[in-house]
Order: sequence, then C-alpha cells, then structure tokens
Amino acid sequence: MTSDQRSGPKAARPDIDFTDVDPRETSRAWNKFLSNRNAPSLPMAGVRSLIYQSWVRSTSTGIKPEQFAAPSFERGMATKSSHDQAELRRAARTSMMRIGDLLSGAEAMLLLTDRDGVILETVGDSSTLRKACKINLSVGGLWSEHASGTNGIGTALWTGQPVYVHGEEHFCEGMKAWSCAAAPIRDPIDHSIIGVVNLSGLTRIFQKHNAAFAATAARDIELVLQQEQSLMNIRLMEATMGSLPGRAMDNSDGFAIIDRFGRLIFSRNSGVNVGRPDQDLGLGAHFLELPDGISEAKIAAALPSTHCCDDIRLIEIDGMIKGAALALRQRPKVPQAATVIRPSATALPGVLIGTTGLKIVGKSEAILEALDTAQRIASANQPTLIEGQTGVGKELFARLIHARMSPESGDCFRTVNCGAMNPKMFGDALLQPLEAGRTEPLCLDEIGETSAETQLYLLRILEEQSTRLNGPHPPAEALHVLSLTNRAMRDEVEAGRFRRDLFYRLSTLVLTIPPLHARGEDVLLIAEHYIRKICIETGRDRLIFSPEVQGALMAHVWPGNVRELRNVMLGLHSLAKSRTVTLADLPSEITAPAVAKTGLTEVFATQEPTLARDASLKQAEVRLIEDALKRHHGNLSKAALALGISRPTLYRKIEAYGIRTP
Repeated sequence: MTSDQRSGPKAARPDIDFTDVDPRETSRAWNKFLSNRNAPSLPMAGVRSLIYQSWVRSTSTGIKPEQFAAPSFERGMATKSSHDQAELRRAARTSMMRIGDLLSGAEAMLLLTDRDGVILETVGDSSTLRKACKINLSVGGLWSEHASGTNGIGTALWTGQPVYVHGEEHFCEGMKAWSCAAAPIRDPIDHSIIGVVNLSGLTRIFQKHNAAFAATAARDIELVLQQEQSLMNIRLMEATMGSLPGRAMDNSDGFAIIDRFGRLIFSRNSGVNVGRPDQDLGLGAHFLELPDGISEAKIAAALPSTHCCDDIRLIEIDGMIKGAALALRQRPKVPQAATVIRPSATALPGVLIGTTGLKIVGKSEAILEALDTAQRIASANQPTLIEGQTGVGKELFARLIHARMSPESGDCFRTVNCGAMNPKMFGDALLQPLEAGRTEPLCLDEIGETSAETQLYLLRILEEQSTRLNGPHPPAEALHVLSLTNRAMRDEVEAGRFRRDLFYRLSTLVLTIPPLHARGEDVLLIAEHYIRKICIETGRDRLIFSPEVQGALMAHVWPGNVRELRNVMLGLHSLAKSRTVTLADLPSEITAPAVAKTGLTEVFATQEPTLARDASLKQAEVRLIEDALKRHHGNLSKAALALGISRPTLYRKIEAYGIRTP
C-alpha cells in the first residue's frame, strides 16, 4: 500500500493519542506479545491500542524483534521522486534550520523523510546526531513500518496522523532506547502524504506534547508548499493565456490546464465535458495519470477513450515543463454491437442533477437529510457554505442546488479555484456579465485556501452586490455564491487564517455532506452506479461481487470517499481476473485486517476454530460483537471499550446487524 492510497482528506485539527505510557507495563506487554505473537490477542493491558496494532503489522510483514538498526535505502530506486524530494527539502529548509538551532544542546534532533520513510535531512544536537547514526537514524535510513517495525516515522505514515512512540513501544530491540514524535506532511492540492517530520532523542527527552510540536513543524512546511503551489498554478494560468488559439478554446467541448502530475488546476465545464464520463472531477483531482512525467505523447495516451485533444500545449516555466493546456473534444459515441451485455435497467435510488446526466446515488438517512437540506437551500437563494471531506461530492451538491434554483440555465456552471487565484484573476472571474433576469451561481472551490489579500477583495465585491440588491432599483440579475471547503472553517476563523466578516457573508446557509463511511449500504449502490456507467462506455460485462467482497467494501472506511470508491471500480474493471470479483482482486487497503481500519481491537481475540475461514467480514464482525457483549454481560460501554470503538458506533452496529444483547 502506498502513502497516496493510505492518505485521506486533510484534517483541520490533528488527532493525537495522549495516553500515558508506563515503560514497565509496556515492557511486560511486549514480552507477552513475543511469547504469543503467533496467536495475538486484543486487548492487552499495558500497551496503547495504536502501538499494539503496529506490533501486529510488524509481525505480519516479517520484521525481526532483534533487529538493531533501520536498513539503508537504495539510491537508485529514488529517481522518479527525486524532483519531488527537492521541492520538499526546499519547503522545509527554513523551518529545519530554525528548529535545528533551537535543538543544539537539547539532546534532540529533527528529521525530514519522504513519502516512503527515507530520511532526507537531519538537524539538531550534534551528540544526538552521532548516536543516531548507530541505528541508521540518519540520511538514507529507511523507517517505514515494513522496514523498521513500529516507530514514529513509519506509524505516522501508516495512520496519517501525528504520533509518538516512546522507548519500549518500538518493535525492534535496537530502537527501544529512543523516543520519537512524528507528523505527516501532506500535499497542498490532493492532500496525499508526501513526507514526515520527526523529533527524536534518547528516552529522557520524552514529552507527550512532542507530537504536537512535530505537527506544528509539518504544518509550517505545508504552508510553504501551499504558497509555492499557488504561485506555480498562477504562473501556469498566466503562461496559458494566449498559448492556445482562441478558436481552439471556442470550438472545444472543454478546456483544461493540468500540472505536471496530471492534476486539474483549471477547467471549463469541469466534470461534465472535461472529465471522464464516469467521473465527477473537481479542481485538484487527478484528471490524467502521468506517473512517468509529462509530454504530449504521454498526455495523448492517458486521455480517456471518449475524448481527444484539438490542441496540447506544454507549459515551460524556469526551463522545465510544469504543466499543459488542453483543448478537448468529446468523440461521437459509436453504437454498441447487439451482443453487448447491458447493465440492469433497474433505476438506482438517488437524485438526477438537471440535464447534466450526473446523479447523486443513495438512500441512506444521512444522504436523504443532506438532499432535503440542499432542496431547501435552492429555494432560499442565500450564500451557502458546503462542507465535507475530500472526494465526498461537494461539487455535485453545488450543481444540484444550481439546477433546482435555475432550471433554465442548463449545464452552465462557473467554478473558481480559490487557492490558484490572485485578486486580479479573481476579479476577472467574478465580474463576468450576468444574463438579465437570471440568478447565476458562482462556485468558490476550496474557499479555505484563499489568500488574505483575495479574501479582502472578495468581501468588497460581495458587499457591493449586497448594496445593489438592497438599493432602490435592484438589478434583475443576481449572483448566488456557493462556497466549497474540506476545512473546518470556524476553526480557520478562530485561528485567524480566514476573515470572520467574510465567513459570515459566505455561510448564511451551511450544508454538510456526510462521509461515505456514514452512509451504510450506499457504498454498494454507488459501486453499482459506477459499474453500470463503465459497462455502457466500454461494452464490458458487468462485475459481480460475492458476499465476502460486499462485506469488505462495507467494512472499509473510505478515507477518499466517493472518489476513492470510483477509482476502485475503475481498477477492478481493468485488473479483475474474471467478471466475478474475489477478495484477492481488491486493493490491499480494503482487504487489510479489520483491526487496522475499524478499530475492532479484538479481531485476533480468543477466536474458536468454528469461525470458518471463508466467513464474510460482516459475519466475523457480528461474532466479535456478540462475544464482547457476552463477556461484559451486555454492558455496552465496556464492550465498546474492549472492541476499540465508540459506544454510538457499537449501538449502530447492533441495530444494523440485529444483534440481541444479553
């Protein structure tokens, strides 16, 4: 599993486990684990659940507890990501130098790693740096969990959260004299993990708040990366102006600007004509997969079969190709042969979005409540803030509100990427003339990424519009602002990163989109939705999921939400060995042990041989819940604690599975 696959949406506030660590209790738990690791049992007294789960992973990947030091990374394997490493190093340089000076004489060191856990830079106390070399806690050392077992760097990469690992909590013997606190660094566009900041020293430096220190250092680096990426996006857009003939853009079905990774930084008609027919792409999404670099040939090869390019213009900045501008055209549909097996004609529950052909699929209570709120927002015609995790479908809901509010507007929909705009560009986008007598929506994507200068500019425009609408002669046309964000905007306001007066201007109404894991069986309905679309476009037979596969899809937490589910369906259509999908066909992050994903800390508990090997994940989960309830005499609080889940989550599972409590 790669760090891209593990990483989910960027959290507004790091979730750090501040549980106390008792070295003697942890040592006893470690010895017990070693004597019983062929049949591990959860929970185990004296060790944090986070650490125990990491011990289980370390054992399953073959890490030897007697290992003394981390292995060294083979430099020849780093060629593909060397340019990314250079950007990460540059962004981290100022923070590393400042913190390194502070750590001199403090018996501590600060490390920077890449997305694979390879150490790129080290600064800090010289004596500590020398001691760290003995266990290869130095440049070139490989500290992912699959290479070095439980440690701050590797466990932060796995969990995607700031963590600390102290002394006896390390999996390998040679590392138990050390204490480390680490936090992941995330890409400012797609929020995938691109590196780790780690504070280390011998165990006497241990403080639980070191994890918060590491998280702050990671956030500083992310801000520098964000500023650099925003500047690069602006330069790409400025370089594009005039690079394509006007007729190419006017005659095209869609127009897009991508960065060198194939990510969408600007588009016209995003997700309708520019996107693949089976995708709803937002800005920052991977429009094209370009793992081996960017060129005209690679772009043409990566385009979906339904689209062709009228023109491709590579964009060179500072002597290097940094992106491309694409004028796209949708290919005419070719009638399918009569022998094609078509998907089921039964309509899936959900709501169609105007005439776009897009649909919000689902019937769960959570999604129905969100749809009802969206309907009432469309009737109110007030500035609306749409919140939700990355990949959850915020732009789809914005389109739905627009379609309900102004059915005559068709597919016209303006989206502005706030993170890629300076005030002038922002003004040009906002001040386009409106059609008389029409209420037109403006979708402000990633509003939380807006710079302070642009926030002020936007506030002035909104105040001027409000003055006109409330004046003696209000205009017949009006601009309806819809703002999208995956951040906790109230926290951004309290932290001083977002203007309070602008926040209240934009959030008269608030719509929160539920994450996919909160939507129950909608997971299977949405999977079926994408299967049908892929079958129609490709003419392939539809996929069939066994009960075990359905159980695995339902059990997965889907950190990437609907977007992640869509990508899994695309992968299965290409890579499944047959139309009947088995567990072996699913990505490893979905079939990983439930302990790593759901928090059920008794997955390896005293399981009887009668639990069949081929039992579905749902059946296994029911059995575990029943056993926990029986052992704790029906006490939901104690059973939830033993299972490692919250009491409300346990109650929902009892209701969903019809489990009888003792």
